[in-house]
Formats: sequence, structure tokens, C-alpha cells
Amino acid sequence: MNKTNNASWQRLESVIRWANMTINHFGRHIGLIRSEALYQIKAGQHGISQALARRIVEKFPEVSIGWLLTGEGDMFGRQPLVRSVPFYEGEISGGVQRLVGGEPHCHLDIPLMEECDLAFRSSDEAMSPEIMVGTIVFLKKMGVNAIIPGGLYVIVCANYVILRRVRLEPKGLLRLETVNPTYDNMTISADQVQEVYRVVGNLKLY
Repeated sequence: MNKTNNASWQRLESVIRWANMTINHFGRHIGLIRSEALYQIKAGQHGISQALARRIVEKFPEVSIGWLLTGEGDMFGRQPLVRSVPFYEGEISGGVQRLVGGEPHCHLDIPLMEECDLAFRSSDEAMSPEIMVGTIVFLKKMGVNAIIPGGLYVIVCANYVILRRVRLEPKGLLRLETVNPTYDNMTISADQVQEVYRVVGNLKLY
């Protein structure tokens, strides 16, 4: 396949960019143990297989499998998927389970949104200006072992609940990084983590 005219990669890259992920993050998200197959497509060694296309549309059902495989039609061949996400108005620092213990304040109908469990309004200044106070943040519950280095997560420990960018350190340690320089980074043991929620998107209201 001619690398300079790699239509398969162009389509795949369009989906990866739309999902706002790196190649490795995208590969793990669709269930690949390694992302080698994606890099082979990028190198022009082969096209998008039916198995890979099915993996992609299982995670992103708004993407047309026919377009992925052939390039015919539009990337979003179906009516854009709208997810109804429960939104909780309150302070998440008291705990996610406490926040969601009652009825949601409302439901937000968001088109082209990845599957998520809840949304809340951030009051944490530590990630400003990347995530400003007042931003609505969408979360998906996951396990500690599924953390992708460099991603944004809400980390729930016994004494605190915080929104941070997470890096993996040796010996089972997690480095929780801030954006706002007035807040300190911290390192904790993965054993201290009770729950993890991945930030799948955010909605700025300013």
C-alpha cells in the first residue's frame, strides 16, 4: 500500500482525532492489548479489517462501519448518538457515592458523547485553566489497573476526592499532577485508591 496515499489511515486518524485520544489510548479503549495493528495501518502495511472496524463501532456506534471499511458515505453514517447523562449538583469532595446518593439534579442530553456514568460541576481550582471552576465534567467508573498514564481522573481515597492528571510511577505508585502552580503534585500508593473515574469529556459554560 502506498504510504503517501493511505486512505485507510486517513479514515482511522479522523476517528482517533475526533475521539480526542492518542493512538495508544485509542487502541486500549477499543480493547487491543497492543496498538501495533494501528501503527501498521499508519505505515501503509494493510487496511482496516472487519474485526477492527467492529471493535471501533462497538465503542463509537455513531461512526459508520461502511465508511471505515470502504470510505464510501460519511463518517457519521447514522443519526448522531445522544446520551442522557445524570447530572449531580453538589460538591464532589465529599465523595462520589454521597453525591449520587439522591436523585440527579437533571439529565444532560449530549450528542456524540462517549458512554459515561455521571456528570458534576467542578469546583476544584487545581486543574485550572485546563478545567476551570464551573466546568461540567463527565465521568466513567473504571479500575485502577485501567488507568492510562497522562489521563484525567477523579481519584477517590479514604480522606479525599480529587480531580488530577495521573502518571504511573514504579512500585505501584500514582503521581497526581495539577495544572495550577499554586497546588502541589502528590504521589500515592495504588492501594490507597478506593475508586477511579475517568474524565471522558467536559463542558465549559463560560
